[in-house]
Amino acid sequence: MYGWCGRIGLMVPTGNTTMESEFFRLCPEGVSVHANRVYLKDVTPESLREMNEDAVRSAEGLVSTRPGVLAFGCTSGSFVGGKGYDEGLIRRIEDAACLPATTTTTAVLRALRLLKVRRIALATPYTEEINALEVKFLEDHGFEVTRAKGGGLVDTSDIQECEPQVAYCRAREVDDDRAEAVFISCTGFRTIEILETLEADLGKPVISANQATFADCLRILGVAEVKPGFGSLFKRVMDAAGVREKNLDRPALVRA
Repeated sequence: MYGWCGRIGLMVPTGNTTMESEFFRLCPEGVSVHANRVYLKDVTPESLREMNEDAVRSAEGLVSTRPGVLAFGCTSGSFVGGKGYDEGLIRRIEDAACLPATTTTTAVLRALRLLKVRRIALATPYTEEINALEVKFLEDHGFEVTRAKGGGLVDTSDIQECEPQVAYCRAREVDDDRAEAVFISCTGFRTIEILETLEADLGKPVISANQATFADCLRILGVAEVKPGFGSLFKRVMDAAGVREKNLDRPALVRA
C-alpha cells in the first residue's frame, strides 16, 4: 500500500509541473503524494483570486485518496488577499473536506517563525505587482524584507521552464548582509536541488516554497524522517516543532 506512513493530498495550479515532481523527490519511504488541479489562468491578482474559488472542489476530489493532510500548493494564491487570506482558505478547505490543511504561505510563515528569522531577502519569478503584494503580506506578519527581486513572469508555463540555476542566481542577487535568510517564492519555481549549495555559499538558511510546504505536511502527518540533501529547513523545523520519530519500518508483506 502506497502512503502507509502518511498521504499528502496536494492541490496544485493548472500548468504547475514543478511542485509534484519536487514533492515526489522529497518523499521519505512510506509517504505518498496524490494531486488534484486548481484552475489558474495566469499569475495576476485577478486570476489568483478566481483560482481560490476552485479550491473546495479540488479538496473534495482528494478526500477519496484518504490523505492525512491537504496542501494548497500556491504561494501567491495564498497571500494575494492580504493578511489572514491563507487562514481563511484553510478554514474553507477543512470545512469542506473534514481534514487538516495547510497552504504554502502558511507553511512559509511557520518555518520563518520557528527558525526565529525576521529579516529576509525575497527571490521570485513574479511581476513587480505580485512581489509588492508578497512584501506587504510578509511585513504585515512582522517580517522585514531587505531586498526583493522577481522575473516578471505571468504565464505559469514560463515559470515551470526556469532551470534551477535561475532561482540560484536570483537568490544570490537579493541576498545582503542584513538578511538572516533567503526565501525563494513560488511552487512552480524549481529549487530543491540548489538549496544546499545556496546555504553553503551564503552561510544562512535558504527556504523555498515547495520545501516549506512539504515540511509542514510532514509536521502535520507526524513524520520526522526526511531525505538528506535538500537544505537545512527540514531538520530545523522538525526539531523546533518537537515532532517525534515515527516508525518507518517497512510493513510486513501480506501473502495471498
